[in-house]
Amino acid sequence: MQKKISPTRQELLRLKKKIKTAESGHKLLKNKLDSLVQEFLLYVRELQRTRKEIDEKMNKFLLDYLGAESSLGKEEVEALISHIPYVSIEFKKKNIMGVEVEEFEANNKKDIKNTTLGDLSSDHNLKEAKRESQEVLHSIMTYATLEQKIRKLAAEIENTRRRVNSLEHVYIPRLKKNKKYIDQKLEESARFEKTILMKVKELLSE
Repeated sequence: MQKKISPTRQELLRLKKKIKTAESGHKLLKNKLDSLVQEFLLYVRELQRTRKEIDEKMNKFLLDYLGAESSLGKEEVEALISHIPYVSIEFKKKNIMGVEVEEFEANNKKDIKNTTLGDLSSDHNLKEAKRESQEVLHSIMTYATLEQKIRKLAAEIENTRRRVNSLEHVYIPRLKKNKKYIDQKLEESARFEKTILMKVKELLSE
């Protein structure tokens, strides 16, 4: 049930201020929504490109790895790569238009890159597989970061869109309707007062 409106000039001034503030807030939120959508689409395109890169790099890596196994033997390859460090993932927080996201990165990638493969490291397929595995790792970290950013931006876009729609279709129209009601009441009151004043003048002039 809507609260009863007091048709006074003070209430009219208060409503005008609220309308101005609401319209200003609506404009800011609309601009934020447009920026969020642009950022979202940019990340989606980058995610698609990264997904393609991962598929291509993974295929090359598997071919070279299988080539190394063919020339050196599976057990020998496993022994050569067994001392390569496991990936240690670092999480870095970042703010995108008020949305907190995380960027994933391997903080020991230099150690992985500098790990030698021993006396048989000259094997071409094994060297290529090692290099390609690092590229795949980097692309996977990029993909995970983008996917997480997209998910959080999508949630913020939905939240912002609801707020924009609420202001545009509910809150501001209700304020303007109340303002119109007070304007009409004040005009009626002014006409009534004018009529009374004219009647008083007529009576006094008799």
